[in-house]
Amino acid sequence: MITGNINGVKKITLERLENLYELTIDNASIFSYELVKEINDISRTIKKELCVVINRKGKITGISVGKVNSAEIPSMDVTGKGLNGFRVIHTHPTGDSTLSSMDISALVDLKLDAIAAIGIRENIEEAKINIGFCDVYNNSITFKELEDLTLEASLELNFRDKITYVEKIISEVNQWEDDTERAILVSTDSEESLEELVKLAEACNVLPVYKVLQKKNKVHSAYYTGQGKVQEIAHLRQLKNANVVIFDDELSGSQVRNLEEIINCKVIDRTTLILDIFARRAKSKEGILQVELAMLSHKLPRLRDANANLARIKGGVGVKGGVGSRGPGEKKLETDRRHIERRIEEIKNELSKVIEQRAVQKVRRTKNNISKVAIVGYTNAGKSTLRNKLCEISAANNIDKEGVLEADMLFATLDTTVRAVTLSDNRKISLSDTVGFISKLPHELVEAFKSTLEEVLEADLLLHVVDGANEEAIKQIEAVNLVLHELNARDKNIIVVLNKVDKASDENLKELRAFLKGEKTIEVSAVKEINLHGLLNAIGREIPTKLIEKEFIIPYTEQKLISILHENSKVINEDYTEEGTHIKVLVHEEIYKRCMDFEVIAL
Repeated sequence: MITGNINGVKKITLERLENLYELTIDNASIFSYELVKEINDISRTIKKELCVVINRKGKITGISVGKVNSAEIPSMDVTGKGLNGFRVIHTHPTGDSTLSSMDISALVDLKLDAIAAIGIRENIEEAKINIGFCDVYNNSITFKELEDLTLEASLELNFRDKITYVEKIISEVNQWEDDTERAILVSTDSEESLEELVKLAEACNVLPVYKVLQKKNKVHSAYYTGQGKVQEIAHLRQLKNANVVIFDDELSGSQVRNLEEIINCKVIDRTTLILDIFARRAKSKEGILQVELAMLSHKLPRLRDANANLARIKGGVGVKGGVGSRGPGEKKLETDRRHIERRIEEIKNELSKVIEQRAVQKVRRTKNNISKVAIVGYTNAGKSTLRNKLCEISAANNIDKEGVLEADMLFATLDTTVRAVTLSDNRKISLSDTVGFISKLPHELVEAFKSTLEEVLEADLLLHVVDGANEEAIKQIEAVNLVLHELNARDKNIIVVLNKVDKASDENLKELRAFLKGEKTIEVSAVKEINLHGLLNAIGREIPTKLIEKEFIIPYTEQKLISILHENSKVINEDYTEEGTHIKVLVHEEIYKRCMDFEVIAL
């Protein structure tokens, strides 16, 4: 039986194809001269691809007719974990015998014994033939291509010995776990941006197996990179046995679909990768809701239509999910656009309740005249370590609360935490640690995390923490400033904290000092606790002074007020008299009101 695109093919031609089933191929050869000559002549006549499947017994089990540049492989009864026992011989009417990405994909995915492409010629003796075999690279199944063989050389190839060798090396391979994701990373930006993409991939437990950098001023509307580069990536994907390709920028829904069709594997972008990291790291109820909101907001406009099936949106063609296909709300993504929009509204309503609860806490801090300081900065700049260290060295900060996570990873902290820190003048401040910023931070995340980032907007002072040891520190500063500008917080009072000076080179620090000329800066090392007291003093100079100098004589029967003054005020002078404790302090207005009945009024 002849399958495929047989419309318009003459009956006599179909009969010639049917007669091929009577041929028997010697298993020492990949094909026979008679088979190649016949399919070359027929393919040249009908100007369509022909595809022939041969089993280990040398019998032809399937023949299909395709289009000018493709043909479906007839079905095969495949069993076992080694090679599947079938070889595919097909024609290329264009005359080019190079194996296409689809050919290579079929070879590796189906574990064919071999795949051969015959470049059609009028004279069969002039035809060029490429033959692909499975191979092993880096403990994974890949392919090897024999190129531009003559018909004579192809017939002389010892096919049986080749298959025996391939079977042996494949049997010795310890295959990667099915859910291990091996990625090719693609960027049109810079080497530095590509290296950051590597770290983002590693943060998702994805193994980068190859990096592609193609500097371009203009992005291809259909494929992001040029179509030739996409074909190259498809080839590399097979060679490196990758199962996901990650692009260092945001892709449109149509670009993802076009790329997946050519590369034949899951394709995701930088935004999806960052969203996946956030989905893994979010712990609080608010953080989980914010991540789900960002994921849904990102995916909603990428639906093809109101009733689009979201199987591809969930992260491509992967069977077990993986990067870009996990996280809160994923079950909701299996429904249609209407359900997603409804879920977005539900999340916004839930977040508004969380925001109201946080507003109550803010009112309490305001009543206590506590100044607000927020730590911002590029991800992995050392913000969490700095916050923890400042809390540790704060003498009066004896509240035993768990510190935020410190780790050498991108986006270690997602959930904003607020702790009280006491300055040297006994004033208390609230110190909040916020989510890290990054270049090309997805707009959906900025929008979703705006409620959390309100800590930045309401702060009296921002500490912009910079990794002074990072050679890309200046670009990171610019990326943070861009997000602050988007939040309308660029004009806030800011101290730039150059962190990790113990690791920074003199040259790097010199460049940073020149770049930050005119800014308020201080150099510290959170890990080595270098100049942290100096930072606390700098904070004290910059935050609004809300203390007033007052003098009291507190009766000995009201000594609890003395404890309150010591805890919440700066004591200037203290003495003991017959009437009670004579104390002069710098005090907040709220504390003053509690002690005002015992104030010493100067005459």
